[in-house]
Amino acid sequence: MSGNPNPQHNPTDGLNVAAKVTVSGTGITQIAGPEYSLTLSLSDAGGYSSSVVATAVMEDVAGSAYSPVGEIVVKSYANPSAGSPAWYNPDNFSGYDADIVSVSDTASISVGSETFLITGLAVGQGIVEVQFPTFDNTNGDDSTTGNPKDMIYAQIVVTVIP
Repeated sequence: MSGNPNPQHNPTDGLNVAAKVTVSGTGITQIAGPEYSLTLSLSDAGGYSSSVVATAVMEDVAGSAYSPVGEIVVKSYANPSAGSPAWYNPDNFSGYDADIVSVSDTASISVGSETFLITGLAVGQGIVEVQFPTFDNTNGDDSTTGNPKDMIYAQIVVTVIP
């Protein structure tokens, strides 16, 4: 067995190890742990925007940026027309639009962070999830969902108003 690869700290102290995802952007509020909330307005009413640029960063326990191995995944669970996730195909009833919030990757700003655009599509509520692979992504990605098999993630509950 080899020695501590980073002798500056105890290997169990959480430094230089993926621990949490933080999300920021105009109007994004942390609810608890890895859960955030965001309100958007289709008409930019009440001071709310119709879309917001968000930034997600992977950090260790000290708040230092951590760079994962593998692709960062950002997806909306309330945008079935986009085909993500492929298994979500609700049966729309009259007057209901299942495409509530979309997300698009704008560009990676560094290896350990991601920027993306969240846009309101219809009145309702949906989840946007940011997934960072862990353990050097040694188990790879799920072939069905595209999600890392081992990940740390954050969810943004997005409420879209008229």
